[in-house]
Amino acid sequence: MLGEQFMVGEEICGAVVSIRYQEDIISVWNKTASDSSTTARIRDTLRRVLNLPPNTVLEYKTHNDSLKAWKTVPPLKS
Repeated sequence: MLGEQFMVGEEICGAVVSIRYQEDIISVWNKTASDSSTTARIRDTLRRVLNLPPNTVLEYKTHNDSLKAWKTVPPLKS
């Protein structure tokens, strides 16, 4: 991903970008949520490669926490 800038071996499984009205979300999926040094390296690399402002909020969620968050989102109305 991104020219293998992350230097975390086979840890990254995928990524997705979601363009939203008030925010854009970049999700990076990795294999081992319990490895805090790897998740910190991914976070720091994203910040550096994307040249993010210092006040940019980066949040790490495990797969289970992400699923819980999606269950609380109200359905879209047509």
